[in-house]
Amino acid sequence: MRVRIALTGASGFLGSVLARHLAASGHDVRALTRTLPRRDAQAHPRVDRIQGDLASPSDAAALIEDAEAVVHLAWTNTPLTSNAHLPSDASANLLPTLVLIEAMRATGNRSHVIFASSGGAIYGHAADRRPFREDNACRPQSSYGIQKLTAEHYLRMASEHGWLTATALRIANPYGVLLPPERRQGFIGTAISQIRSGDAVSVFGSPENVRDYVHIADVCRAFEVGLVPKRPFDVFNIGSGTGQSVLQILELIREIQGDRVPVQRESFAAADELTSWVVLNVAKAREELEWSPHISLRDGLRDLLSLQT
Repeated sequence: MRVRIALTGASGFLGSVLARHLAASGHDVRALTRTLPRRDAQAHPRVDRIQGDLASPSDAAALIEDAEAVVHLAWTNTPLTSNAHLPSDASANLLPTLVLIEAMRATGNRSHVIFASSGGAIYGHAADRRPFREDNACRPQSSYGIQKLTAEHYLRMASEHGWLTATALRIANPYGVLLPPERRQGFIGTAISQIRSGDAVSVFGSPENVRDYVHIADVCRAFEVGLVPKRPFDVFNIGSGTGQSVLQILELIREIQGDRVPVQRESFAAADELTSWVVLNVAKAREELEWSPHISLRDGLRDLLSLQT
C-alpha cells in the first residue's frame, strides 16, 4: 500500500535512514529539514525535502498538506543533556510537537501520526529487572523522558478529540550506522567510530549499565507496519527484548574484530543519574503488529564494523 508520508527530523540519525527505507518501499515522503543539503548522494526520488521549522505553524501546515501519515521524529537533546535547562528543553521539543498537532487540528487533516517515543527514558528505574511492558508505570528520570511521555499524552488527547490517530513507538537503543564520535547518545555507533579512528571508547556512567539494543533496519520496519492504525491511539515497545551491558558490547566487538578495545571513562554528572537497567518486553508488537526484530546484535555489530568509509 502506497502512503503519502510527512516526516519530521529527516536529517537525524534515524530520520535519514527511515526516509530512504520508506521511499524504497514505494511510499511518497515529504521530509522537513531546517537546512537543505547541497547534494545528497543517497537521495531517493520519492523523498521530497522541504526547508522549514516545525515550530512555525505555516511550515507545519505545509508539511502535512495531503499527508496520509505523519512520522514525527524531530527532537533535540538527550537524556544526558536535557536536564541542563528545563524551559529550553520544553521549548525545543514539546512546543514544536504541539504546533504539529495544532496544525492537524486547524487544517482538519486527520492523518495518522507515528511518534518516535523512547523506551529507554520513559520507564525509569526497574525495581525487579523484568522487561518493561507498555502498561507498566512510567517514572522518567530526565526531562527528555518526561517530554516524550508528555507528547504521548497530547497525542492520546488529540486522538480522543478526533483530531488525528496516533501510534507511539517506544524505541529502545537503536544502532546500525556510524555516528560522530563526539555524540553522547547512540553508544554503539559512536564507539565504533572511535575505534575506527584509533581512539579509546568513551563511556558515560557505569559500564555495567544494561540497555536493549535494536538494529535500525528493524526499527524502520516497525514504523512501516505502524502506518496503518490499529486503534485511535496505541503504544508499542520496539526493542530486542534482551539486554546487554556496555562491557558486554565491548566484549562482543573485541571477539568480532580480534583486538582489544581501549576504554576512557568520561566524567559527566548527569551520567550518574541514568537508570542502570532498561530492557523492553516486545510481545505486544509481536502479537498485534506482527513485528519482531530480525537482526541479531552480533550480526549487526559485524556489519557495522565492516562498513567502508
